[in-house]
Amino acid sequence: VYLSLAGDAVSGTDYSISSSQITISSGATSGSVTITITDDSDYEGNESINISVFSIVGDSTYIGNTPTATLTITENETAPSLSINDVTTSDESAANATFTVTLSAASAVATTVDYATSDGTATAGSDYTSSSGTLTIAAGDTTNTFTVPVLADSADEADETVTLTLSSASNASISDSTGTLTITDDDSATLSINDVTTSGESGNATFTVTLSAASGKTVTVDYAT
Repeated sequence: VYLSLAGDAVSGTDYSISSSQITISSGATSGSVTITITDDSDYEGNESINISVFSIVGDSTYIGNTPTATLTITENETAPSLSINDVTTSDESAANATFTVTLSAASAVATTVDYATSDGTATAGSDYTSSSGTLTIAAGDTTNTFTVPVLADSADEADETVTLTLSSASNASISDSTGTLTITDDDSATLSINDVTTSGESGNATFTVTLSAASGKTVTVDYAT
């Protein structure tokens, strides 16, 4: 009986086989071959070997579907882990903020992970464009990037934040699932004070301090005569 081997496990790298031929002796009902699994240090995920009979030689008649069997090689290495960085823009005019997702060690298989933005103190649609998707880190690589569009406005406001979240990783765990985008405000308002002329020498003179535009921050200023 001659065997055919296929699957995602690689002969010579992941396993070796004693023979591609099984001999069933006269009077016997079975024969066997030995497949030796190779233990390596690469994370590859579970792999399989599909074994099928492709030729029968001898005084035998076989009726039915081609017999097949599957050998699953269970991964014994620990999957690498994923993390995401934090990003701070220099101002609001940065068209895109680029985030880097990092794999703790190179893997022999591709790694995927979902990402999504959510409001912190920033608001999607006015401060940034919401983003989500699936990022792939190719086999042998340790990083990949995605971008979040930053939207400029004219409002004087505090620096604002966006939360980035990783989820649903394949072929990896997630060690740091959250990144923060800090949008640095680059707008400012100016202060001015008016002049006052009294109608006499008694009473109080009231001065008004004016902000050039409404601000999202509480503004304070010292004054003295």
